[in-house]
Order: sequence, then C-alpha cells, then structure tokens
Amino acid sequence: MNIAVIYGGTSCERDVSVITGIQAMGMLDRFKYEIYPVHIGENGDMRLPMNAQSVRSYIGEHAPAGAPVHFEKNELCVRKGLKRKRIHIDCALLCTHGGVGENGALQGFLEMCGIPYTSPGVEPSAICMNKITSKNVFLGLGANVLPAAKVVKEGEEEAVEYAKKCGYPVIVKPARQGSSIGIDVANNAEELLAAMSVAFEFDDVIVIERALRDFTEINCACVKSRGEIIISSLERPVCWKEFLTFEDKYLSKGGKIRASSREFPAKISSDKEKYIKSTSAAVYSELNMKGAVRFDYLIDNESGAVYLNEANTIPGSLASYLFTDKGIDGSRLMDIMIEEAMAEGVARGKTFSSDILKAYGTGSANACKISARNI
Repeated sequence: MNIAVIYGGTSCERDVSVITGIQAMGMLDRFKYEIYPVHIGENGDMRLPMNAQSVRSYIGEHAPAGAPVHFEKNELCVRKGLKRKRIHIDCALLCTHGGVGENGALQGFLEMCGIPYTSPGVEPSAICMNKITSKNVFLGLGANVLPAAKVVKEGEEEAVEYAKKCGYPVIVKPARQGSSIGIDVANNAEELLAAMSVAFEFDDVIVIERALRDFTEINCACVKSRGEIIISSLERPVCWKEFLTFEDKYLSKGGKIRASSREFPAKISSDKEKYIKSTSAAVYSELNMKGAVRFDYLIDNESGAVYLNEANTIPGSLASYLFTDKGIDGSRLMDIMIEEAMAEGVARGKTFSSDILKAYGTGSANACKISARNI
C-alpha cells in the first residue's frame, strides 16, 4: 500500500509540521506500507526529499534536496529531469499544521485528485481553523465557550471598549493560527494595543476574550475506527505561565516536542471528565470528523466552569501520545487513520450519471430548454 506522508507547508507552523511528519514516518509499519514523503516548501513547492527522516535536512533557508513532485488523479508524479514517474497513492497521511495544510484547502485538493486523506474533511477543517467560527459552531452544538470579540484592523477603539466591558486581563489571539503563535495576555489598554499589534502581524482578524486568572488546561483526543469513536484519556499540560507559549510546547528541555511536563491521565473530578469526553465525542460526531483530533479545554478553577477552547484537526504528533494507555501505540494509530480514510474515500468515490447532456445535445429545442432558473 502506497502512503504519501505530507508535511511542511507555508504556515508559521511549518517546522512543527516537519517534526510531526518525521514522527509519523517512524510510526508507519514499513512491512505494510511503501512510504513516499512529500515535503511542502515555504514557497509551496512539493518535493520527495532525500534523507527525509533527518531533521538536519530541513534546517536552513532552502527546501531539502529532492525530486520535484505533484499530485494528479490518484497519483504522485515524480519529475527527474525530462523523465516522469507516476506512483499510485492509496492514501495521504496529513501532518500539515496551520495554513492551507489544515484549513481545508489541501483536503479539497486531494479530494479533486481522488486521494483519500487522514484528517477531517474540508468543512470541519475550515471551521476549526477559525477561532471565531469554531466558537459559534461549538456553542450551537451545546458546548460551553468563553465569549469573545472579533476584531479587524482599524478596530482598536472597539477592542479597547470590549476589554473594558469584560474586564482585564484579556487574551489576544490571531483568528487563524495555532501553536500559540502571536498570542499574548493584556492587563491594561496599553498592553492590549501592543498585543493586538503583534497578533495582526499573523492575521488580519484577531480574537479578544476574557483571560481566566486561575485555570487548568485539559486535552482530549478522538479518533474514529470502523465507525466507532475512540476517546483518549485526558492530559493536563503543566506550565507556570498564564498560557503555554510556542517555546513551552516545542523548545523546552532540549527541543523535544511535547517537552513541557504533563499529568497523564489528568486528575480531575469524574463529572468534569465525563463532560469533556462526551463533548469531544459529540463535536467530533456532529462535524463528521475523521483522523485524530485533539480538543483543548480550560477549567475555570474559581467557578468550576469547563470551556471548549479549540479543536486541532491535525494536532502535533497526531496526538499519538494520548492513546497509549488505551492499548493504541503510534503504529496502530496510523493504521486506524489510514483504514478509516480509505473507507470514506471509497464512499466518496460514488458518482451519479444522467442523460441531461445527451438530451440537450440531441433533443429538440422545445424539449431541452434548460436554464439556471430550473436547475
């Protein structure tokens, strides 16, 4: 079975994506799969890199050396000089974080190419990538979310008024970024304007919401296997700061991904655990997701309220570390995601044929009047 592992990309999370891609290649069973690493460069070009599993290959300004590739119908086309090699691809394992790799654009492209893929589809990917849109959808599905304001450039006055109304501190986030990039906490109007200036460097739409003073962060992942949703145990990342920064997540303790200390399984009350697991499964099901999706929650330690903060449709390390105590190691998780992607791909491949064009081309003018009005 031929698997294209797609990673890298043009987003700010490109480096994290490279690490996830390398990890995924290491978890795939090489007796079951023929692995084709597809690295997306910072300029959007795709290559089949040499030394794909060496982090050193990706360090520096230039894309890793390797043959240029592109996808066509069910195939990966490898270009070597004037020669082209076509490889049938059974499934694409997506390790792309942020940007067009996670917002549904790559997913839509792969659907056009007829290639099954392991992440949620176009619609849930687009919804979850936008922090404003996802809040509204989660709220509509019955989940608790923190109220927030959408702010565009030139909307500084409205932002200051909103922060004054909801009360400081507030947290400022780019609407369509991940890995805590561009996020900061503001304790007054001066800090708010400074935080907004940074956030606008990463997105032209930002989110402002009340920052919890005393909270616990909890992560929960779901993956679908043969139609059944498997819910992971809960994780509590541990950090002394107000929120986990990019450095906390990826650059601490020698640069090991997920290096920040954690409590696993998280020690929280049974009612909160039940709420988090049931909410995660409900959102996963209602949005018709597939693949491993990580849901991040905030527990307000003062009020006891539990809020769904965001859903990561292609989480770091593909959330493989959250399923280990369920008897699902990384290799088995890759199998599950590929099996489910291919099953859905077969269903999506069904087509419908009609005789409209034949009738329109051969029938009489009176019998074949078709307009946008009656289609």
